[in-house]
Amino acid sequence: MLYEELKIAKKYCDSANYKIPEFITNNLKFEFFEWQREAIELFLLNENNRKEGLNHLMFNMATGSGKTLIMAALILFYYKKGYRHFLFFVNQNAILGKTQSNFIYSFHNKYLFKENIVIDGKSVNVREVEMFSDCDDIQIKFTTIQKLHNDIYKESEDALLLSDLCKRNLVLIGDEAHHLNAMTVKNSKKKNGMDENEEFSDVSFFGELKENSSVQDLEKSWENTIVHKILRRGKSEKEIVEGENKNVLLEFTATIPEKEEVQKKYEDKIIFLFALKEFVKAGFTKHIRLVRSNLSSKGSEDKQRRILQALLLNWYRYEIGVKYGIANFKPVILFRSKTIEDSKNDYEDFLKQCKNIAPSDFDFLLPKKKFDSKKSDSLGKSSAEMSENGFNLNLEIPDCYNLSEKIFEKILFFMKENKISFNEVCDFIRESFCDKTVIITNSKSNKTKKEKTDSEIDKLLNSLEDSNNHIRGIFTVQRLTEGWDVLNLFDIVRLYSGRDTNFKEKKAGSSTTSEVQLIGRGVRYFPFSVKNFEHKKNCRKFDNDLQNELRILEEFYFHSDNDVKYLSELSQELKRTGIISDNRVQKVFKIKENLIEDFKKLNLCVNEKIENPNRRLKKLPEDLENLIFPYTKIFALFNETRKVQFEEKSDEYQISESPNIKASVKICFKDICKNYNHIVQKAIHKLQVADSYFYFKNLKEKFSVESLNEFFEFLGDVKINLTSDEDFKNFPNEEILEMCQKFLLFCKSELESYDNPFIGDKFKIVPFENCFSFEKEKLINIDNETLNEANNKLEQIVRKNDCNWYALNSFWGSSEEIELVKFMQGKIESLKEKYDQVILLRNEEVYKIFNFENGDAFMPDYLLLLKSKNANNFYYQIFIEPKGKHLFEHDKWKEDFLKEISKKYGLENIIKSETEDFNFYLLGLPFFSSEAEAKRVEFESEFEAIE
Repeated sequence: MLYEELKIAKKYCDSANYKIPEFITNNLKFEFFEWQREAIELFLLNENNRKEGLNHLMFNMATGSGKTLIMAALILFYYKKGYRHFLFFVNQNAILGKTQSNFIYSFHNKYLFKENIVIDGKSVNVREVEMFSDCDDIQIKFTTIQKLHNDIYKESEDALLLSDLCKRNLVLIGDEAHHLNAMTVKNSKKKNGMDENEEFSDVSFFGELKENSSVQDLEKSWENTIVHKILRRGKSEKEIVEGENKNVLLEFTATIPEKEEVQKKYEDKIIFLFALKEFVKAGFTKHIRLVRSNLSSKGSEDKQRRILQALLLNWYRYEIGVKYGIANFKPVILFRSKTIEDSKNDYEDFLKQCKNIAPSDFDFLLPKKKFDSKKSDSLGKSSAEMSENGFNLNLEIPDCYNLSEKIFEKILFFMKENKISFNEVCDFIRESFCDKTVIITNSKSNKTKKEKTDSEIDKLLNSLEDSNNHIRGIFTVQRLTEGWDVLNLFDIVRLYSGRDTNFKEKKAGSSTTSEVQLIGRGVRYFPFSVKNFEHKKNCRKFDNDLQNELRILEEFYFHSDNDVKYLSELSQELKRTGIISDNRVQKVFKIKENLIEDFKKLNLCVNEKIENPNRRLKKLPEDLENLIFPYTKIFALFNETRKVQFEEKSDEYQISESPNIKASVKICFKDICKNYNHIVQKAIHKLQVADSYFYFKNLKEKFSVESLNEFFEFLGDVKINLTSDEDFKNFPNEEILEMCQKFLLFCKSELESYDNPFIGDKFKIVPFENCFSFEKEKLINIDNETLNEANNKLEQIVRKNDCNWYALNSFWGSSEEIELVKFMQGKIESLKEKYDQVILLRNEEVYKIFNFENGDAFMPDYLLLLKSKNANNFYYQIFIEPKGKHLFEHDKWKEDFLKEISKKYGLENIIKSETEDFNFYLLGLPFFSSEAEAKRVEFESEFEAIE
């Protein structure tokens, strides 16, 4: 596979072969995620090593992984390469709207480019067009395969002409491109030696595609029209002259059909593979909860209660969003019906249900009656009464949902704590779910038997996260299973029963498959920021803190009736596609019961992340005092070719003889500012258009300057090593401008690592419960049988009564953590001889400390807590971090931080409490590793000082 070959090649080649150029990064509004960056790098590596000519590539990327940002980057790449005409096509009108907004409308919140695109010092416009012209803009034609086919078939006056397309070098971008393979799958004759061009002979142009054309006809047209007629310009691969056809086809899909013919077709075309399984694993999706009603009610009553549960969850999520100040948070529910007629009826019934909702509707969620004479006064009360008078939390909550977290118990507890009644919940539902805020994905004017939306509905569906979008509920059948992009969908309610299993082929039925597609659309993560998780805005934050209130904003619920066979089938399909997996289970970690009282009295040392008061650099860092910017400019022309080198790592000149280099001189930047200040000013103003780093308000945050001239003085002593075949005094102004721009970008790259907006503050003493919880529930990975067995064995040991030195009642860790606990087990007796109290506490990712240098968060794996015998008011808090040797280099900063803690505090600088009743020694040990002998010896050597 091309992807595998490129990954291997990337390991061994110079990074210059795949470095992403600045004309791409500087002109995109958003930064790349790690996988997006890898996709672009592999593409560039392939481009630098292939012959010129026709190019056909596939990006196999999960739904929601940011395919459109990749497309935008590739548009910039091909524009720089000389392409001006981009044809974007899909199989559905609904997908076009959101894509047009992403590429064309700069005011849209998902617009992908910077407001001003600058390439080679020239402003570039992006225009949507109906027909291509010879202007110098980025011209994008958006179309569906049906419209494209008909335009070419009719060749009408206002339509794209095939003859015109065949004269141009085009970049074709196909989204949801798994539809591009109908003929590949159908054509089994190729196996029997049929000429590859004959695969198109039976479809040729079979006439106009009507509005009600079959899916099969649409897909046949997709492959024939795009690949044969446009990409290959009507020729077979054998007929194409090398280098003559420079068309490009870039396919994007989350799902490549599993058919052997299709898999073989893409072996040399898949340039990047980031499947749904990897996307989910990376934490960029919501965590799925398959939930089934376990209610005694039947039929319509069961459906109504299922809806009520989803509405209550919606209210709760909204309240949590308000509580934590989550900006523009509006959770959306989708209701799925079996037929269009059912959807219309369900929609009307839902509006009536919401309009007439009453607190008593939620009685079925209240605690079951449980005989207790002392508590009999609180039993059997209505929802409204319970809300006003409080809940008896010892009562049983009905297991309405098969959830270990008992979500409704949490909601009832939240209402009690905040003194919220069901009357308030009902007010919220009546206001939030009405005919203005609920939409049905079938136009009122549609008379066909197939769902059809109009432009206004499409616009609302594709902008659900916008602050001015009022939609909170969606009723649909199958309209949204493909091409829909949504972040704030949190619940899908299945309003019908039954399943349509394909028993003949022993696989899930079409309705289950479409539900899996729908869930795949809905699990995209809704980004939000909270304190201490600023670096994780776009991914899950609470996998290891399942009891956190904000966890509900990271969970996606699929509600259905109690059909065990259906849920099993759905679950298997979700696992097969990678949306959910079997390798994680929930596990509870609690402080041992007999230690809880001791821990309530316990204190810990902790520090905070604060703004760096010394962030604004006053002078160049010492490391950069001798910084030199290499710049070469050759004016001579050889072989009618002009080649210029701007950077040290650029390609060498392709010239037939050495240029007449007049000088290689060093010039201080301050001298250029003195003599060419107007050009330097123009250089930075041009950069500000494409790079926000150079906005003065941002420069002022980073450097102690009050004007741009002071910023230039800051850089004044940096030298430019100028090599040229012309004296600098003879440089034209435009060349000096170019050099100044390159110089400023060079300084930016050197200075960025010295910009520390935050630092870690001093450590202080706080109560234990301020930074630790007594109980923690988290997801653990159980796909390694050997590691599972080792964890289970050690857990049995640390649970015993004679192991009170281990604070938690459960254990689960890496192989290095297992070795550390075994090491500590052998040291306990000697430690008890010296200390009154010895406790090893596993930090289940709740306790954070912050690097002194830049404020980076660090959660040390273990805390060893010791209480001195000789002086009862002295405590030792020791950080221990087990680490596999493969992480030594990557996590070196953590070990440096631990050593800095010992240096700054240790046995020399005691942390005293305000009352001076107790004092702390704070120590950070080097990494513990059983794999590396030298590291283990270093750890044991420092540990001996504690013994």
